[in-house]
Parts: sequence; C-alpha cells; structure tokens
Amino acid sequence: MSAFPHGWDHHRVRHCVWIVGPHGYVHSRAFEDVALGLHYAFAELGGDAPLVTEPSNWRGRIPIVFGANLLPAEAVNWLPRGTILVNLEQVSQDSSWINGNYVSLLRQFRVLDYSERNRRGLVNLGIHHAGLLSVGYHEELTRIRHAANKDIDVLFYGSVNERRHRLLLGLQSAGLNVVPLFGVYGAERDAAIARAKVVINIHHFDAQVFEIVRVSFLLANRVCVLTEGNAADPDIAPYAAGMAVSSYDALIDRCLALVADATERERIAEAGFGIMRGISQAEILKAVVSGALSNPQ
Repeated sequence: MSAFPHGWDHHRVRHCVWIVGPHGYVHSRAFEDVALGLHYAFAELGGDAPLVTEPSNWRGRIPIVFGANLLPAEAVNWLPRGTILVNLEQVSQDSSWINGNYVSLLRQFRVLDYSERNRRGLVNLGIHHAGLLSVGYHEELTRIRHAANKDIDVLFYGSVNERRHRLLLGLQSAGLNVVPLFGVYGAERDAAIARAKVVINIHHFDAQVFEIVRVSFLLANRVCVLTEGNAADPDIAPYAAGMAVSSYDALIDRCLALVADATERERIAEAGFGIMRGISQAEILKAVVSGALSNPQ
C-alpha cells in the first residue's frame, strides 16, 4: 500500500496537508514546521497541497494527515480512500499515543513515518506498509532573526517528565539561566529561540528515538543545539557534525562549556545549518512519490 501510487502527475494537485486540531488543543501546533515543509515541497516541485486545519477546507482533496493520533476511532468511517497518515509519534511502549485506536487507523490507511527506527517498530505492531518520509529543509523555514544580546543561557521546549525535569534542575543548580517552555508555539516560541545561547534536546522515552521533528527547525535557523544521544546512532549521525551530542550524564558539563564559548556555539550553529540546508524536502518528496524510497518488506 504505497502512499503515492501512480506517480507525481497523479498526486501533484490531489492533496491537502491537514493538521488535526481538536478544539482547544494547542499542541497540534507542534506539527506545524514539518507540515509546512511538506506544503512548500509540493509547491517547489510545481504542485499544490494547501495547509488546512479543518476538514471543511479539504475542498475535495485527499488529506495528508499530521496528528492522526488525535483522531477519534470513528474517523475510519469518514476519512477518504487514499488518505495518508504521517506518523510523528515515537513508536514506544511508553507512549500513550501508540494505542489501540491509533494503531487501528495506521493499519487501515496509507502511512508515512519520519524515522526508520519507528518504521521497524510499526512492523512489530502489524503495520508493514509504512513508507519513509524523512524530515528535510525548505528555505521558507529559515525565519528566526537572532537577538544581538542572548539573555537565555539554555532553552528547552516540550513536555517535561521526570528525567527532563531532573536535568533542567541540574542546569539551574549549575548557575545557568534556564527557560522551559510548554504549550508555546509560533512567533512566541521563535522569539525565545532567538534569545537563547543553547537549545537543549532531551529524550522523553526510553526508546530514545532522535527528535529530528523538533531539531530540524532549529538547525534550519542556525541554532546551537545540544542533544542527548550518541553521535554513532544512525538517526543522529547525519546531523552529528552540526550539533553538540552528549550522553545524559554529560549534558550539564557540555552545556556549561557551550554557554561560555560563543565561538564554538557559532561554529556548531553554522555547521548545523549547512547540513540541514543540504537535505531538500522537495527532493525527498520527489523520491518518495517516484517510488525511489521503498516500503519495508
């Protein structure tokens, strides 16, 4: 069940990019950057896939869905045939999103995932047809104008569980100005990123799937990223030269060193931008639609 059967001409103006947004649920905005990248990729290739937030705006198009984990079980009865579900959730037994309702939807519709590791996890759940749509770059995503005076030492944004909380407290205890954000998106989040010397990425789950969905936007905006992980991890390796990468236990010391070294931060930020800019979302989309990137067997 290929996500894009019949090739580019068939799909060029057939789709819209739909971000599922239940009323009052602000966290759907976490999907915006990657969804915009796909929207811009269609346009760059000479196609058109409008970004929408309501089914009433599909206007006869087949949705490429971001946030399908937020859909009710009965969505199976009204999603159009050919709907593509883009999974951005980490496939982990620790994740409440990987539940029976969502897995059922993934089994019945076309699926794209951003992570090869996730795809292997989906196979274990009986979902053998997920294709790979890596997270790439488009110039429209480079939009942050950095502050001349960066008054935030360390910025973290995302939900805070126990292991993240412990690390953030450790950074504060080391004397750093740490700003955690939760439920903050768009211009307000971007303004905080512009003021930060370092943006830190800390794994949430024991599965430790690299959070490229979050980090890609930072790399696209010349941000010095410090991420938990191992540079040899296949998910991290393509970006490792453009980030600071440390084990959980070494994150505080590495962060202290980066905050004290503006030259090193600038070097990392420029290297990360160069790497991300070289990963074209349009070329990735073109390869997926042409079938050059195959589904797992």
